[in-house]
Amino acid sequence: MKYGTSEQPWIQIETFGFDHGVPSTVTGGALLIDLRNAPLQDPADEPALADRDGKDEDVVGHVMESPRTFTLLSRTANQAQALLNHNAQSNLIVRVLVGDAEGRTRAVVVGDALAEILTVRGIHTSVEHRGLTPPAAQK
Repeated sequence: MKYGTSEQPWIQIETFGFDHGVPSTVTGGALLIDLRNAPLQDPADEPALADRDGKDEDVVGHVMESPRTFTLLSRTANQAQALLNHNAQSNLIVRVLVGDAEGRTRAVVVGDALAEILTVRGIHTSVEHRGLTPPAAQK
């Protein structure tokens, strides 16, 4: 199937923080990626990056320098695409939830990178970053 010809996003990526709870928007299942214990460098461990978020160029570089980042991204993209190929028979979109503790750094970097990979593969993808919105505004 040629997903790129549709204006509808076939894969919806949502980043979030487990400390704030798993998004209540999950209906019908989703692919859940838990980065809390993933072997990715955590910007919170670096004083110069601690107050920045996953849209910051230095934070992106820090996370992407982790030795296993590209393996994690490749596997996740393959899983999302396989699930999409299965769901497409029923015209269902795929939701990918990417979470870290706060939902501000690693989840954002991985969510954006995953969207880029899927877009290059011709799959229309959307991304929402819940952790970049104050928790009170998420309700």
